[in-house]
Amino acid sequence: MILDCHNHSRFSFDSKELVPAACEQAEALGLQVFALTDHCDMVGGFSREFLRSNISRSVGGIAAWRETHPGNCRMLCGMELGDPLDNQPLAEEMLSLAPFDVVIGSVHTDGEMDYYWGDYRAMGQEALEESLGRYFERILEMAEWGQFDVLAHLTYPLRYIVGDAGREVALSRFAGTIDQIFRTIIQKGIALEANTSGLRQKIGKTLPGKALLARYFALGGRLVTLGSDAHRKEDIGSGIEAGEALLREIGFTEVCWFEGRKLRKIPLSSSLSGENPV
Repeated sequence: MILDCHNHSRFSFDSKELVPAACEQAEALGLQVFALTDHCDMVGGFSREFLRSNISRSVGGIAAWRETHPGNCRMLCGMELGDPLDNQPLAEEMLSLAPFDVVIGSVHTDGEMDYYWGDYRAMGQEALEESLGRYFERILEMAEWGQFDVLAHLTYPLRYIVGDAGREVALSRFAGTIDQIFRTIIQKGIALEANTSGLRQKIGKTLPGKALLARYFALGGRLVTLGSDAHRKEDIGSGIEAGEALLREIGFTEVCWFEGRKLRKIPLSSSLSGENPV
């Protein structure tokens, strides 16, 4: 198991995990790279003071651990910047708040409501597809803005629409926009995340799944990273080895991560040979 670059602690609104406990778990698992990326959402009504306080404490927690626990696992500080264009001035302020190692860019809404809260069993098919169309357009706009390092969980809505509600979704309808997203992040040097949270959830696949990861590869995308999206220590590293195997199957030979917001790469074979990150 090489790295897990998407994790949350009690400094995210939806987690209660302590930073030291998360770090202890990462080291116990033998991870070579671990990133704490607490939520910094521009939607949801969170105040500027709340976000600044939580992200500062998250970054401080990792800094304190690094000072007192030198070890083989590189402990990185970051944040998940959610729906940044909904409050671009605040998003850009947050980017300058701390010396982050990695900034994850994510979209959780179609411009109206986080998909976590939707009732997709009752929603009509046309309305559902219109919502997804808006969602992918929002991701494209964020990618064009580009002030982040990793694009998180591209197919986030499917966690709830397909996994929880059991609805069928034909992503082919959005293929043009998704290709634009891929071409944009490739051009800008932004990494695509293979988010392994779906492997432990009802949807049963990575976000995005194999077909879209292969499409990204076919378009020339080679910057890919892995994240469990853990909100409790027990889920840190969950699905990462399966994610590594999936990436190797598609043709990827290395995974990437960021330190001081600088790109780093490590061969996927390292998960078998025990090499150190470079």
